Amino acid sequence: MNKLHGSLQKRELKFIVECNACVGKGMRLGIFHYLECEHCLGTGWVCGHTLQTLPLSDIVPVLNARLKDALGEIAKARHVIGGAQQQYEQNNRRGAGGSNYTGD
Repeated sequence: MNKLHGSLQKRELKFIVECNACVGKGMRLGIFHYLECEHCLGTGWVCGHTLQTLPLSDIVPVLNARLKDALGEIAKARHVIGGAQQQYEQNNRRGAGGSNYTGD
């Protein structure tokens, strides 16, 4: 087992779920106005195993990792062009005078 020091240490991400009391909003409707949720302390997230409140230092890295994964998937989805769309976008130089006949 290797010893890691300083910034080389990697924290284990906790399993978090949305708060059941406020449905992940961090606020609940009181009689006249919205109140901060007492169960999650206004974060909207709790521990997935114990359903107890977690400090922000545990929640932020998990949400950051989820955001990076989601942005990566969106970037991959935008770059995927293939099949009929790729053929349609190409200039195939068919038709009278070298016009772009796409077969439609």
